[in-house]
Amino acid sequence: MLRTNVYLTEDQQREIKTRAAIAGKPKAEILREIISSGLKAASVQKSASTQTFLKLASIAKQFKGKGTGPKDLSINLDKYTWDE
Repeated sequence: MLRTNVYLTEDQQREIKTRAAIAGKPKAEILREIISSGLKAASVQKSASTQTFLKLASIAKQFKGKGTGPKDLSINLDKYTWDE
């Protein structure tokens, strides 16, 4: 493991200390668990964005060879990108 210094607010320090006492674990272990959870959550968000992009690519394939895409694509890009 690598050592890292982090500045925490008083509230964050208090919350970590409380969680460590309740779990009977060192504060460092609690911090590692919290960081791992946060990284997994960020990965899920990234995955959702990737799925949206792949969905858009799939829609684009439907228009391949059929001339042009929707005439309002540049105006309604968010609609075509994010709406179900």
